[in-house]
Amino acid sequence: MKKLLCALIALVLSGCATTYVPISWGQGDTVKKLSKEDVFLAALFNRYDPDRSTVRVSGPSFDEVMMPSEVKFHLGAYRPDMKLIYRNLFQQYSEGQLRSVMLHELAHHVWYTGMTAQQREDWRQYLAKNPTPMQSMVRATYKQGSDYDSEDFAFAVEFARPNDLEQLTILKVITPEERDRIMKEKFPKSPEPPKGPPLVHTAEGPRPADDKDLPQATPLKSAKDQKDRTHQHEIY
Repeated sequence: MKKLLCALIALVLSGCATTYVPISWGQGDTVKKLSKEDVFLAALFNRYDPDRSTVRVSGPSFDEVMMPSEVKFHLGAYRPDMKLIYRNLFQQYSEGQLRSVMLHELAHHVWYTGMTAQQREDWRQYLAKNPTPMQSMVRATYKQGSDYDSEDFAFAVEFARPNDLEQLTILKVITPEERDRIMKEKFPKSPEPPKGPPLVHTAEGPRPADDKDLPQATPLKSAKDQKDRTHQHEIY
């Protein structure tokens, strides 16, 4: 009994493994429906993943070690190496939750594979002038070495404000027509999208074609920080 108790204590202290599976595994019908019927998801999927390959059911699962109290807060993940969106195997999702996970993780896909370096830099400049409430949470919650810029973008898309939608239009991430449809659904009481001179100007250029064009994590401050970096997935 003493050995069993010690083993249990060690397990609790060291955390447990949460398993992530492709988001369509067991949820394929709902995922397919949302990717076509939700106006924001459909706009992003049709432009950046028309084949819906990021929500394919085939793909390896993976485990992420975390404390038991953390498991319920981690709903999804995106793996840039697989270009695949995942969900937490042990979570029960409402349709609204599944939509949020898809939107957040698809935004990671857009950031890594659908935006140029200039578009990403222009977005950083915009967000510096228009910070979101989620940015402090990202820096307090996510591990050192995480790509904070990618997380900032994903949360800004998931919880998009009118100005964020306008900026996505200026950066040519979405079209004015898509912006208007999203605004109509997300903010039905708003008469029209915000007007005025854009905060950042950019021109749409060729999108990165291979991994060498992927953005790097925000530079770390010291050699010790660099040493502490570990491989990360974009866990949400």
